[in-house]
Amino acid sequence: MWASISLFNFCIVAVLGVVLRSKILFDLPWINYINLLDGHSHFAFGGWVTLALVTLLVRGLLPESYRNKNIYQWILGGILLSSVAALVATVLNMPDFRGLSSGLFIVTSYLFGWSFIRNIRKAAVSKTIKLMGVSAILCLILSSFGPISLFYLHATGSIQPVLYRDSVYVYLHFQYNGFFTLAVFALFFQRLPVKVQKDNDQKFYWFSWLLCLSIVPSLFLSFLWQDPSAAIRTVALVGSIFVFISVTWLIISLIPVIKLSKFLGAPWSAIAFLCSGTLVLKMVLQTLTIFPIIGNAVFGDRPVIIGFLHLVFLGFVSPFILLYYVDQNILSTKVRLLKAAIILFATFVVCNEAALMLQGLGAMFLKSSYFFAWFLWATSIGLLIGIVLVFVCVMRSSRFEDTRKTEGESLLT
Repeated sequence: MWASISLFNFCIVAVLGVVLRSKILFDLPWINYINLLDGHSHFAFGGWVTLALVTLLVRGLLPESYRNKNIYQWILGGILLSSVAALVATVLNMPDFRGLSSGLFIVTSYLFGWSFIRNIRKAAVSKTIKLMGVSAILCLILSSFGPISLFYLHATGSIQPVLYRDSVYVYLHFQYNGFFTLAVFALFFQRLPVKVQKDNDQKFYWFSWLLCLSIVPSLFLSFLWQDPSAAIRTVALVGSIFVFISVTWLIISLIPVIKLSKFLGAPWSAIAFLCSGTLVLKMVLQTLTIFPIIGNAVFGDRPVIIGFLHLVFLGFVSPFILLYYVDQNILSTKVRLLKAAIILFATFVVCNEAALMLQGLGAMFLKSSYFFAWFLWATSIGLLIGIVLVFVCVMRSSRFEDTRKTEGESLLT
């Protein structure tokens, strides 16, 4: 149930993306671009990725006796309700209602963190998976400091652009580089063959520690845009070094897993390489932001910022969730349309990222073209078609229904 709802929400996110791209090209006076952009982003975070990852973390890491608890149904319902409410409130410009919906999301995430961390300690999973799972939830909680800071600034009427921007970066960092990434790795390590887990357990454990330790100091890389003090630059440098060591260790750790990818078959092996390649690229770019020429571009050039965020959202997290849904038989490979839908989605992800990066480079060198706006509009339509087709595959999947029945109609399927 929740997996299919999250995919439906992904379709809504894609629809909003097409409308945003259309607003740039066409005269649509009844649409407030800033409000719609804000609503699009919040719903993508809550209605799609967070709802999907929380569903999979509960389903994949907790014992059955815990994952079927009513509290998780209420938590998932709270995430969905707060995400929909935030979208409506943002688009209709209802700040008070939006504040209430954001508060509900934060309280729900705290409740989830308290319950999940208690229960995962009793789960029969490796210490690596527990470390990644617990750290992911702690990052989800820490990310709330960003919105809370924004609430304070709005409530006090403080016009402090530096604090406002830094609050946004705190939220984005702990979501993208923390919760999203660590949750994906917790799920990824859980689904590896037992022999691979045992043979590489120490290697995976060291990588997990390195990645987790990099989260807080690498946050300060996001503060370099404001020409900070030497102390902040030093912490940012430490974070950059940790990220670099982490990505190096990641490549070493993935060697035994890469050998297994050939058994996935097309197009699943290609999607797996897209996820891993995108993650490595993201971490390399994150490391290089310590250099001003790159850091200023990443945090000061809007197309580059959007490209960087989409790199994680569309190139890493979303394809992984779709692969995990395939692994869990939520998306059935028996539906012939599924392969075409996944290939179409992945193709337009690559096209979207290439266009955003080229547009960003053009802006940096003061050479831009209106062609990019049209191309990005076309890619947004392609992404929408691919995502809708994936959702259609869920609806047509008889195996999905069979899985629900064999698991006693569990709402977490």
